[in-house]
Amino acid sequence: MFSSSDLYKFRNQEEFTHKKIFDKRYLNRNKCLIVDEADNMCLDKARHVLYVSHEIQSLKWLEILFIYIWTAVIRKEINNSNEISEDVNDITQFMKKNIENKNIFILDYMKEFMNYKVERWVHSAFQARIMREDDHFVLDVSKTDEQNNKKQKTIIVLDKDTGVEQYSTRWSHGLAQFLELKYRRKLSVESLKAVFISNKAFFQRYQHRLYGLTGTIGSENSQSFLSDLYQVRFAYLSTSKEKCFYQISNQ
Repeated sequence: MFSSSDLYKFRNQEEFTHKKIFDKRYLNRNKCLIVDEADNMCLDKARHVLYVSHEIQSLKWLEILFIYIWTAVIRKEINNSNEISEDVNDITQFMKKNIENKNIFILDYMKEFMNYKVERWVHSAFQARIMREDDHFVLDVSKTDEQNNKKQKTIIVLDKDTGVEQYSTRWSHGLAQFLELKYRRKLSVESLKAVFISNKAFFQRYQHRLYGLTGTIGSENSQSFLSDLYQVRFAYLSTSKEKCFYQISNQ
């Protein structure tokens, strides 16, 4: 239970965090944002979310549920990754029934949260089973662990478009936890988003002070869509050096 003063303090902290992260940057309206690979960041990853998360220790009680879900998922035969919706529904109902019958222990105050999320967790478990190392992620020692002289390899998200290892990126909806179970890593606690903003909303805040560079948006449809979405115009820049090759006809 929370008192009214506790709720007031929490609300103030939430507003302070939101202002500190998302508003301070825009106080100086002379600042601009330059985006490299604009097609990737502004279109392909427009839905990606930057967020401030926090771990709630009570969610540690979900570990046993994650283990049961993962055990059920690996027992399923997957012939086509596009046809798993029926399996997701079957396992979801199976988990809910076992929790209701108290075969799987879940704290009473977490049952509503579990009922809301369990189907998404089951889907994430199937996704983790299909994902492959060196394609969606790599197993490597994180930079933080290197500084602390720890040699335990962790699961690091790999940007498939650029090949860059994203040390500060973390999958949500239990996907990170199921990958940890798959590769027998220490199981982390599911985190919840406290304050968040999508790439699209973040870029749109800069309005006319947004600049981008790309070499792969050539079609009129792509340019028109990007222009309408972010209210930007296009200009062609010549290369810094003259091209030293020419194309030979294949005839």
